[in-house]
Amino acid sequence: MNKQILSARLTLTRLALHDWELIHSIYSNPTLMKHIGTVKSDEEIRNNFEKELAPWSIESTHWLTWIIHETASGNNVGLISICTRDLEKPTAEIGFIILEAYKGKGYATEAIKLIIDFCADTLGFKKFIAVCSEEHKGSRRVLEKAGMILDEIIPENTQIDGKWVNDCFYSLERSG
Repeated sequence: MNKQILSARLTLTRLALHDWELIHSIYSNPTLMKHIGTVKSDEEIRNNFEKELAPWSIESTHWLTWIIHETASGNNVGLISICTRDLEKPTAEIGFIILEAYKGKGYATEAIKLIIDFCADTLGFKKFIAVCSEEHKGSRRVLEKAGMILDEIIPENTQIDGKWVNDCFYSLERSG
């Protein structure tokens, strides 16, 4: 499977051992995790990191993660991942986290479009879904700009740091 996915502005590379510091800095950052979940312990981060380094196929239950880099500078922008959610109508859930310094530049939307194209063309996924909290307006805008449609809002569906939040469920179907 491709180790890199490219666009004019972004280079996505498969998660590798040398990405540990970046992954640790993301999942231990309260600002980045505010709308995603509880800040993870070092042990939880390490366990998830090791799972995501394992070989991946469409039947895998763990996330397949790419690091998003700015092509021009090589700087880390964030990460984007997929996880198979349904094999009958091959469906992938997409998740992403963008570092604070790179928000508002359209990188998340561009990365999602790249991943959808790659996963539809290379892996055979037909449907893509994403979930975000209702109050995370930035993520909602990104998903909509990437062509995803809001299917439903489920009240008090996820607990983040002791607070129940409403979840927005988005989807996009690809033909062919």
